[in-house]
Amino acid sequence: MVGDDVIARHPKTLQRRLAAEGETFADIVDRIRRDTARRLLLSTTLDLSQLRRQLGYAEQSVLTRSCKRWFGTTPSAYRNSGTGHRV
Repeated sequence: MVGDDVIARHPKTLQRRLAAEGETFADIVDRIRRDTARRLLLSTTLDLSQLRRQLGYAEQSVLTRSCKRWFGTTPSAYRNSGTGHRV
């Protein structure tokens, strides 16, 4: 489903195609943010303020809530763990 043909479609068409696959645009954004957060937390020394901006969050509290949902812990604790423990 990835490609220029999908991106160039009307938003409703994209929404229907995603629904047919059991996914939403919000699911995709969340997955990309999770994967990016994991990579940045484990492979950079960006402070959490920079990291939240990289992920598109306006508030630190949103990053913290998201990390707790994704990884079961805070961003700092996840980073300190070195490898993480949950997908």
